[in-house]
Amino acid sequence: MKKIEHIGIAVKDLEKSNQVYAALFGKEAYKIEEVESEGVRTSFFESGPNKIELLEATKEDSPIAKFIAKRGEGIHHIAFAVDNIYSEMERLKEDGFKVLNEKPKKGADNKLVVFLHPKDTHGVLVELCQEIEE
Repeated sequence: MKKIEHIGIAVKDLEKSNQVYAALFGKEAYKIEEVESEGVRTSFFESGPNKIELLEATKEDSPIAKFIAKRGEGIHHIAFAVDNIYSEMERLKEDGFKVLNEKPKKGADNKLVVFLHPKDTHGVLVELCQEIEE
């Protein structure tokens, strides 16, 4: 794993949350997009080398909607950048981690993503992400 790629924060209202984080960072989100397959709208903010992803559910049965219903708004996941998501998945499986996806899927911000089960990481949902080469 190369670095923390971003921290994901579940929010009820993306527009209101964007206003808060724009005021906090002193600049607007650099990207807003919908990931239909996950039932989520996201926005990304940069602060130096760090990124924050805000996630709003677009479907009542989406993972973000379920997270907010159970825990409320707040930190949802920590994402780590990797060079080769496939080899990282295999390495982690061999070390006993449960990978929640059988194969990587397209996520927000031009990334391939997979998640690790939070029971294996002391309650933290961990995302691995690799930049999609075009």
